[in-house]
Amino acid sequence: LVARTVATGRPRVLDGLAAAGALGLRIAREGATNVEVVLNDKNPRAAALIRQNIERNAIVNARVVTEDLNGHLATNHYDIVEVDPFGSPVRFLDAALLSAHRGSVLAVTATDTAVLTGAKPEAAWRRYLARVRHTDAYAEVGVRILVGYIARIAARFDKAVQPLIAYAAEHFVKVHLRISEGAGRTDTVLRQLGWFRFDPLTGAYHPADEASDPGVIGPLWSGPLAEEGVLTALRPTAHTGYGAARILDGLRREASFPPFYAENNEMARRAQVSPPRLARVLEALEVRGFRATPTYFQENAFKTDAPWADVLEVYRSMEG
Repeated sequence: LVARTVATGRPRVLDGLAAAGALGLRIAREGATNVEVVLNDKNPRAAALIRQNIERNAIVNARVVTEDLNGHLATNHYDIVEVDPFGSPVRFLDAALLSAHRGSVLAVTATDTAVLTGAKPEAAWRRYLARVRHTDAYAEVGVRILVGYIARIAARFDKAVQPLIAYAAEHFVKVHLRISEGAGRTDTVLRQLGWFRFDPLTGAYHPADEASDPGVIGPLWSGPLAEEGVLTALRPTAHTGYGAARILDGLRREASFPPFYAENNEMARRAQVSPPRLARVLEALEVRGFRATPTYFQENAFKTDAPWADVLEVYRSMEG
């Protein structure tokens, strides 16, 4: 869906770790008719299976290569690169970013969500050079940690990344990033990275200046997780599943809200009241002049532009 929306001209797409080829073949079949898809997997058995699937589905705009992904990216350039490994994508990012050019798109999937969301803080520091702890908005934190890490890696090459669409679903995090070049653009992106301190007593996230404070999380991406134009252009098709359509709808609702969501039961516990219905909380916030919406990130959770103190006050007002 994203590939079809962002592709222009005669795009070349790489499914870099193709396995059975499901992702790359969907792009070839459902994307623009002029798209060229290369499916790479260094496992010969996987490559043979991809070739069978190409033949069975009568796909004419896809071909298979069997190379190490980092080596392949050193000598080949694409308009869209999909990096979808098992676990962390870290070992492929240098090569993918060096290969990227102005206007190209890098799509990265990470399935090491326990690391990104704070369950394994030592591994997060070792792997992503980030301080992560478990918070109410753990799923969103994971997305923002991944975007922030890729932005820092890209900056080493004077390349900037901008999220076209970035989200968490089930047991993975997925980000689609537009690449631009130049020191000025890179500096602008780096200014959108930041540190935050989570207060477990109030549920609040406060910007932090002191990275050495053991209670902070970051550096993470603090900017929008989707580009408005892309969200407007994305339209579900007959092939789009319910889960993907739900995420897209949620991203559209939440695009203009500040970072981090609140969890209903946890906020009620902090206010020492019984958990109210989420709809009642949202209505109370809107009556006070704030915006609020359920978040797709987590059931029974919401985003709002209200200050955290006002959110707690809304809950306390519902006592009894």
